[in-house]
Amino acid sequence: MSDAPLIDGDGLLGAHLAERRPLALRHRLPDHPLLQLDAIADLAEQLGPDSISAEKAEKELVAADGAADALAIRAISEQIRSLAANDSWFTLLNIERVASYHRLVDEIVDELARQAGVEAGTLRRRMGFVFASSPRSVTSAHFDIEQSFCLQLQGRRRLGFGRFADDEQREREVRRYWGGSSFGKLETMPEQTDELALGPGDGAYIPPYTPHWLSNGDTTSLSLTVTFFNRDNEDESLVQALNEKVRRTGLTPRPYGDAPRRDRAKAGAMRGYAALRRRLRPDTSASH
Repeated sequence: MSDAPLIDGDGLLGAHLAERRPLALRHRLPDHPLLQLDAIADLAEQLGPDSISAEKAEKELVAADGAADALAIRAISEQIRSLAANDSWFTLLNIERVASYHRLVDEIVDELARQAGVEAGTLRRRMGFVFASSPRSVTSAHFDIEQSFCLQLQGRRRLGFGRFADDEQREREVRRYWGGSSFGKLETMPEQTDELALGPGDGAYIPPYTPHWLSNGDTTSLSLTVTFFNRDNEDESLVQALNEKVRRTGLTPRPYGDAPRRDRAKAGAMRGYAALRRRLRPDTSASH
């Protein structure tokens, strides 16, 4: 067995994680038995259609309303095995609900913690997602609220990063997300700031709330994304969620980042509320 680390951030991951700056990585996952095409097709059957997002492969880079790109799920394992010819883009959601993949996600996140020089226990709500897509697939411009690590397994893609034009646009897109109308898909194409070429064994750290998009080459693509929350993005997401609740009462809350002390108080209040709910109704989610 190789002594090389499962993930290699060249000693830079801790600083990039703290500063929310994208980072190119290398990894040793392309040959992992759980991440081969047949294993992924079998995993899709285990998860079932409610845990799979399906879209047409070729679409616009800006697709704020994804309904027009939706794809019917029929025999999902065969659809995945036939990616080369069926113009499809699939996401297998929350693969950590299957025990063997739960262990794999934990192994990866624990290694990321070691690479970043942080305690593994501080990286919470760990989740995994497999992306399986046909040639020339597009993942439209969007942002995620989690700390995300995209790990390319098969095929080649280009990962573009962008930035919001200003704080007002960022706040508007964040409000659309927490209002439940966008799932992070952007209304306009952001200014590109960087681009990475991803092949098997390549990966990237994608910071939370960072616009990004992906385009496949001329072959099918398989990739794994693992996500988690640390204190930094968990605090922001708690504040954003509370602000949305406040807006629904007709009030106008201070945006996240304007008043750090108030943000800490809001995050603390949301944690207390969540803890009370767990006592009254135990959490049955597989995420952790």
